[in-house]
Amino acid sequence: MQTSKQLIRKEEYDSAYETWKLGTDRHSALRRVREMYELYMLGRRSADCDVIQTPTYAMFIIHALDDWDTDDYRYLMDFWKERILEEGYYTYMSDKRHDILDGGVHEKIERHYMKPDVFEAMKLGLPIDRRYGNLTMELVFFENEADFLKLTMGFYHERSRGREKGLDRLMEVLLKP
Repeated sequence: MQTSKQLIRKEEYDSAYETWKLGTDRHSALRRVREMYELYMLGRRSADCDVIQTPTYAMFIIHALDDWDTDDYRYLMDFWKERILEEGYYTYMSDKRHDILDGGVHEKIERHYMKPDVFEAMKLGLPIDRRYGNLTMELVFFENEADFLKLTMGFYHERSRGREKGLDRLMEVLLKP
């Protein structure tokens, strides 16, 4: 059984998020994720993250970290959303989904799905900048505990007008101090 509804952050969350964003915790989180990502790309893999790259999509996954609580993942996801919007994207959908899996196990997903804003270029007949493709960020919970945060870049199939920028370029934007 699956239910879905719009993702709405509460006022208390918004206040705490602004404090996180303006404080040292944001810098610490970005530095930690940057180190994880760079070490992974240098071949020094750990249980903290995964990178998956195929011709049609790329993923960066941060697995549950012992010293992060649920809001740490939410703050990072919402902060990345802001950075992506600054790159010429719009929010197609932000939602929260609940699934009941076999055996009554509850899975919850909070998600931001963003697309590059190409409407003006299409209207004017200009080349379309696909930027990083369609982007989805999902914070997945297992039995009410944060399990992982996944960033997915979905690439367009028709590529005669140019390819999307790669995961490495997106991570530069997301992880800058």
